[in-house]
Amino acid sequence: MDICGGIAMKIRRSSDIEKAMKNADCSLKVEGLHVTDDENELIRKKLRGEISHAGFLRRALKLAKS
Repeated sequence: MDICGGIAMKIRRSSDIEKAMKNADCSLKVEGLHVTDDENELIRKKLRGEISHAGFLRRALKLAKS
């Protein structure tokens, strides 16, 4: 349940999720990248622990191919 050397992938508080999402969005914008609403929702589901890592990867791959 972790990546990047131990960063937890399950955040319970909604405010923590939104803060993390905003920080990530700002970082991506600096690089000239963007994330769709569907991608953001998938990430939120993973952070809330609603889907497994394998489920996240399957859905992310499906989104990337669409």
